[in-house]
Amino acid sequence: MTAALESARAVSARWPSVPHSAKNIADALERLAETRYATARTLSDRADIHLEAEEDLHVLSASIDGTSLGTAGLLAVLTEERDRGRDDITAGERTLFDRILTGDTRRHLASRIRQANELVDTMNARLERVRTASRVAVQLVWQVDPALPPGTVAARNLLLKDPLRLTDADHEALHRFFRERIEEARTGQRAGSWEEQLAQVLDYTAWHRFVVRLDRANGQGWQLLTKRLHGALSGGEKAIALHLPLFAAVAGHCHTVPEAPRLILLDEVFVGVDATNRGQVFALLCSLDLDLLLTSDHEWCTYRELDGIAIHQLITDGDDDAVTTARFVWTGTGLSSDEAAT
Repeated sequence: MTAALESARAVSARWPSVPHSAKNIADALERLAETRYATARTLSDRADIHLEAEEDLHVLSASIDGTSLGTAGLLAVLTEERDRGRDDITAGERTLFDRILTGDTRRHLASRIRQANELVDTMNARLERVRTASRVAVQLVWQVDPALPPGTVAARNLLLKDPLRLTDADHEALHRFFRERIEEARTGQRAGSWEEQLAQVLDYTAWHRFVVRLDRANGQGWQLLTKRLHGALSGGEKAIALHLPLFAAVAGHCHTVPEAPRLILLDEVFVGVDATNRGQVFALLCSLDLDLLLTSDHEWCTYRELDGIAIHQLITDGDDDAVTTARFVWTGTGLSSDEAAT
C-alpha cells in the first residue's frame, strides 16, 4: 500500500494542474477519440486500434497480426520496425546506389531524360515557326523544379554523365542526394517500403516542370510567360500563347503512346487570331499529325497550310425546326462541294 500511495503521489505531482470536472473529462475523451480515429486511419495497413469503455474506464488497445497489444506494446513494435528499416537502408544503400549509378537503372534514367530533352527540342523547333504578326513566338522549357533541393540539378547532371568519368566526390554527392531524398520520403510518409521510397526518389518526372517562354522580338529575348506578361498581349497573341503549349503537350503524349487517339476538339476555334496566324497554327497541327474536330460560326479552314478538311455547314429552315447539313471539302488548293469531291 505504501508503494502504491507513493506512486500515486508521484504521478499527481507530475500531472498538469488542470480542472477535473465532468466537462473537462468529456473534452479529454473527445480528444482521445479523435486521436484514436486519426491514428487508426494512419495505421490501417498495419494495426487495428480499439477504444473500449469499461464502466468509468476507457481502455486503448491495438492488435497486429492477430496479437493484442497495449499502447506501450504498439509503440515498441512500430519503433522496432522503423529502426530496423533504417538499419536495412543504411547497410544496403551504398551497394544499391552503386548498382543504380553504374548499371541499367542509371542508363535507363539517363536515356529517358535525354529522350525527353530531344522531344522538347523537336516541339520547340515546330513552335518557333509560328510567329504572330507582331513577331511573338512561344517556347517550352523542361527544367528542374526550382522548389526542389539545390542538389537536384547537380545530381541530374551527374546521372547524365558517363559513369566511368565519375569521381569519388561525384559518387559521394549522388549518394548524399539520394539518401536525403529517401529520408524526405520517409519523413513525409509519402511512401511505405524501401522499394516504394526508392521508386519515388527515382521518378525523374517529379524532378522537372514545364514553363512557357515568349519571344516578342523586342531585343529582350525569351521571357517567362507570367500573368503580367500574358495580360500585356493582344487577344490573338494570348490565344497563341495558350493554345500552342497545349497542342505540343497532346503531340508529346501521342509520341510516347503511338496507339493513343490523336483527336483534338475545339469550340469556337481561334477567336481573335488573325488569318495569317491561323494558317501558321494549322500548319503546326498538321506537322504534329493531330486530327481536328472544330466548331465555328465563321471559320471554314480554307488555308493553304491545311492539306485537307471536311466542312459541314448547318442549314436551318425558318418554316420548321429541321436542321440539315451541306458538306464541302477543302483540298489544300480549293473548296468543292461534297458531290464534286466524290
